[in-house]
Amino acid sequence: MLIRICIKYYKLVILLLVPISIQAEEVNYISNDINTQIVSTIDKFFIEQPQKKNVIWIPKINGRSRYAFSIPKDAYLISKKHSDSFELYYLSEIIDNGYTLHQDKSITLDFFSSRDNFRATFEQRFLSNINAGLFFEKKDNVIGIIFNKEFIVSENTLSDFGFEQVKDNYTIFKTRFVKLTKNEDAELSGNITHEFKSNIFNAEVAYTWFDIANKFDFTAGLKQASNIVSSEIYGTFSEENVKFQIGLNEIRNTSNMNIFFNLTFEDIINVKNFSSKITHTTKNNFIVDNLTLKRLRIYNLDSIWRKYFRYN
Repeated sequence: MLIRICIKYYKLVILLLVPISIQAEEVNYISNDINTQIVSTIDKFFIEQPQKKNVIWIPKINGRSRYAFSIPKDAYLISKKHSDSFELYYLSEIIDNGYTLHQDKSITLDFFSSRDNFRATFEQRFLSNINAGLFFEKKDNVIGIIFNKEFIVSENTLSDFGFEQVKDNYTIFKTRFVKLTKNEDAELSGNITHEFKSNIFNAEVAYTWFDIANKFDFTAGLKQASNIVSSEIYGTFSEENVKFQIGLNEIRNTSNMNIFFNLTFEDIINVKNFSSKITHTTKNNFIVDNLTLKRLRIYNLDSIWRKYFRYN
């Protein structure tokens, strides 16, 4: 049943594989990657265009964006004079531009370790929605290539598909999706992995409730691997660039389940157009790096402002 649902969904995605990118007017707009400060860019904008009464800042997160701040010039200059941007946040208008994929050449370097394996992945973004790179996996001592392409399916749904290829091995097809709820307090995500010319077909769907307690998310999921259906539940605790997950997986009945934890350190190197992640899991297999739209929600804007809008 789970496989049928996922297949129907991805048939729909394939029919809609036309990238949607809602581009706003470029007149007052500036954007920046989320790991860089924005104040110097705003200063430059008002110096070069003194007639402008406001500037619209679009924070980009991993090559994606949605909400923007319309910042009035007079209020900005006053807040800068007093080195206090707290009131400026509430004086700025929030604009929903819809999801947009941005063209850049950002680089991602991720490391995953499990009980008996290690994997390193290097990817670079091309155009606005294409990533390509290399990976190394210690267990089988292999080096392969990876490729994936992102699509905006609708105003609140993001998807991608791609493949992994190791020399003399079958190609592994991968596809993922994430759909944010209308009120942005939860999201539905899923992924499918299939090795061509083999019977290996894995599918998983999960539902995550955000902020049910202070910095705590709760996820319930259902997956099928090797013709075995199981479920998992876990909680996620986040603090700055550290994320800790603990829960139960491979749940088939009340006496057959495993306790696991995942520990992730994100953006350990603060360099423009570069992101990095280190994850360790106690699971037997690597965790699937699901798509998420949590950081692109309107509820995340205040934390983005506090972290990246600083006068010193």
